[in-house]
Amino acid sequence: MALTADRPAQSGTAAVPVGRGDLAVRSRLAAFNAFLLSGLTLWLGLVTLNNLNDFGTNKTLITRMLTMVDLVHDPVRGNGLEWRAMPASMATPALIGVIIYEIVAVALLARAAVLQWRRARGLHSGIATTQQTNLALGIFIGLFLIFLCGGMWFGYWIYIGAAQQVHFTGLIIGLLATLLVNLPSVTGAQKEQ
Repeated sequence: MALTADRPAQSGTAAVPVGRGDLAVRSRLAAFNAFLLSGLTLWLGLVTLNNLNDFGTNKTLITRMLTMVDLVHDPVRGNGLEWRAMPASMATPALIGVIIYEIVAVALLARAAVLQWRRARGLHSGIATTQQTNLALGIFIGLFLIFLCGGMWFGYWIYIGAAQQVHFTGLIIGLLATLLVNLPSVTGAQKEQ
C-alpha cells in the first residue's frame, strides 16, 4: 500500500507544478509530521521558558553536576571520576550556553513546523522542506546527545537516573521523528529525482 496520495495520470493532462495547492505528491503523513514538529517546538519552547524563569534552580542542579559534589561526599561511588569535577563558577556559563542552544533549536523547529504545515496543505513541496526539517531535528537530537555525554562525563547517572531517562527519551523521539519525516512517501523523493 502506497503512503502517497498520487492521482492517476490521465492522458493529455499536464503535470501539476510544484508550489500549487493541488500537488501531485501529497503524503497522508504530512499533517502528522507537521503536528509532531509543532508539538516538539512547543515542548522545547516550554523547557526553554522554564530554564529562563527558574534560572536559580537550574543553576543549582548544573552546579551539583559540574562540581560532582554528590560523588565527592560518597566514600564508595564515583571515586575514579572525581578528577573530572569543574569549579562552580562554570555553572552559569554552561546554563546560558544551554539556553542559547535551546532558543536556536526552538526557532529551527518552528520554521520546520511551518514548512511541514505548508507541505500538508499542498502549498510547498520539495527537498528544501525535508532539509530544513532535518537540520532542526539534528539540532534537537544534538541537544540530548550533549546532555547524555556531559552527564556521563560527570557521572550524573549515579545519582540522577531520572534525568538520564528524560534525555534518552528526547533522543529516541528525535531519531524517530527524523525517520518519519524522511520516508520517501513524505518527502516525495520518488518524484523529485
